[in-house]
Amino acid sequence: MWYPQPKENPQGNISTFLMFYDSLRLKFLLPEFHFRELLMALSTIDHIVIGAANLEKATEKVEGLLKTKFSTSGKHSLMATHNSLTRLQNHAYMEIIAIDPSASFTKSRNREKRWFSLDSSKTKRRLSRGPQPLCWVVAVNNIEQTAANCGYEPGRIIEMSRGDFRWKLTVPDSGELSEGGVLPVLIEWPNAINPGKVMPESGLILKQLLLSHPNPNSIEHVLSQLDVSGPIDIKLGEPAIQFAFETANGNKFLFSENCLSEV
Repeated sequence: MWYPQPKENPQGNISTFLMFYDSLRLKFLLPEFHFRELLMALSTIDHIVIGAANLEKATEKVEGLLKTKFSTSGKHSLMATHNSLTRLQNHAYMEIIAIDPSASFTKSRNREKRWFSLDSSKTKRRLSRGPQPLCWVVAVNNIEQTAANCGYEPGRIIEMSRGDFRWKLTVPDSGELSEGGVLPVLIEWPNAINPGKVMPESGLILKQLLLSHPNPNSIEHVLSQLDVSGPIDIKLGEPAIQFAFETANGNKFLFSENCLSEV
């Protein structure tokens, strides 16, 4: 099933609109319309996640192939991971993430492993061959409401911050990705600002997000529940995720379990 790509990402304006309308409603005694619930249902691709065994080497390799620059490394102290980023169209972005060898991960009652399946032996074997797609992340405007009604178990909602960025994200206690990353991680940016809005243009376009699953109808049903928009294609097969890109020069690349290659 193909989901058309919107011309603009609506996420950045919805929270502002809702706050503006609420202020008018209270001041002028306007009715509380149900479009709040309708707007909350809008979901878009926020970013895509590439896993790596070594962040510096993976970033250098991807930069060389795609001819684009990634940001300097950002650190997640809670998960003992670090990342690098580059912008995609519609304020989305690509994240390369890896375990941070300079940080230590502390287990807790609700958190046995790092996010994005990075502690999984299967994931580590995959990443030993080179950087590979891990998952995709969908931005929503009410993560608590969406997580409770999305049709699958996306995980516990955790709050994180770095610099001026504040976000809420779903992370299963096990650290494992839902359906091997085929079903999305959910994210909310309470101040409606994500890294894709402040990074320079890269010229990279996400042409297709390719999902395969033994029961594609169930995945299609969940995505329709989320009302997620974007260039998404779902087919029958073993759980897998691939990203198809086009560069500013018109070159086409596929990020798959065979790593990044030109097509």
